[in-house]
Amino acid sequence: MKPADYLNEWVNKITPYSPGKTIEGTTKLASNENSYGPSPKVIAGLREFLPQVFRYPYKNLHVKEALAAYCRVKPENVVISNGSDEMVELLIKAFKGPVAGLYPTFLSYPIYSQIYNREYISSALEPDFSFNVQRFIKETWKANLLFLCSPNNPTGTVIELRDLEEIAQTGKILAVDEAYFEYHGITAKNLLLNYPNVIIMRTMAKAFGLAGMRIGYALADPQIAEAVRKVRGPFTVNYLAQEAALLALKDTDYMKKIVSRVLTDRKAIEIRLSEKYRVIPSNANFILFDVSPMTSKEFFEKMLEQKIVVRPQPQFQGFPGNYVRITVGTTEENYKLLDAISKM
Repeated sequence: MKPADYLNEWVNKITPYSPGKTIEGTTKLASNENSYGPSPKVIAGLREFLPQVFRYPYKNLHVKEALAAYCRVKPENVVISNGSDEMVELLIKAFKGPVAGLYPTFLSYPIYSQIYNREYISSALEPDFSFNVQRFIKETWKANLLFLCSPNNPTGTVIELRDLEEIAQTGKILAVDEAYFEYHGITAKNLLLNYPNVIIMRTMAKAFGLAGMRIGYALADPQIAEAVRKVRGPFTVNYLAQEAALLALKDTDYMKKIVSRVLTDRKAIEIRLSEKYRVIPSNANFILFDVSPMTSKEFFEKMLEQKIVVRPQPQFQGFPGNYVRITVGTTEENYKLLDAISKM
C-alpha cells in the first residue's frame, strides 16, 4: 500500500485557498488588508512583549473581556479564534451539515466543508449581486448550518437585517460573517437577543489592521459559545496576537479615523472607475468591478506591469462579465492605482 492509499477519499478533491499575491517591490491591493496598519500604540506595545514569546498564550479571558466591552456583550458571549478562517472551521466541526452559503462568497465556507467532507449547498445571488431571501431559504432547505457574509466578499453587497431575521426564524444555525462590519456600520448583533441559533462572526484583520496576527472572534449565545470552545485547540491564538488585540482595542479612535479615510477614498475610486467600468457599489474596504472586454487575467497583468497587484476573480458561473477586486489602500496607494488605470 502507498501512503496515498490511506488518505480519506475526499481529500484529493479539495481545491486549496489561493490568497492574493504578495510581490516584493509592488503595491499590493489584492487581499482587503488595511494598508495603514494597526495603531502605532500596537507596534510600540508589542516590543515590550517580544521577550515573553517563550510563554504559552494565557490571555484569552482578557481578550474576551476587551472584545465584549467593544461589542457591548458579555464575555460569555465571545469566542476568539485564530482568524475568521479558524472560526469557520470550528463551526463546521461543531455543527451538523449540510452547510450552505451564497455564490459568489468567501471561499473558506466551501473549502472547510470539503475538508470535513460535509455537503455544501450554494445559492446564487441575483444577477446584480443582490440577495433574494425567499430563493435562498428554498434552495438551502436541506442545510443545517448557514454562512451569510454581509458585507459579502467579493461583492461588497449587504443583506438586509429583515432578511437575516427571516432566515433566523427557520431555527437553523445562522453564522453572519461581519468581517467588514466597521466599514459598513450596521450589524445583525441584536438578533442574538431573540435567536439563540444566530452567531455573529467578526475579525480584527480588516479595520484594526491585524491581518498578520490572526485574531477572529464570534458573538453567540453562551451555550453555543461554550460548544464552539470545546472543539477549539488550547493555544490556537498566539501570545503576541493576544497582546496586539488588547492594545488595538485600547485605541479604537485610531481605527475609526482610518476607516473614515478609507470610506472617503472608496467613494472617489468608485466614481473614477465608473467612467470606464461597471462597478458594484461596495460597503466594505474593497471594490468589485467588471473589466470587460478585457479578461480579469489581462487586467491583472497590465496592472502588474505598473507594479500594482490586484485580485482577478474567477469567472462567476451565471454572472456575465470579467471581474477584478481591488482593496482601498492608503490615499497614496489609491492615487497610484488611479494613475495606473488612466494609462491603460
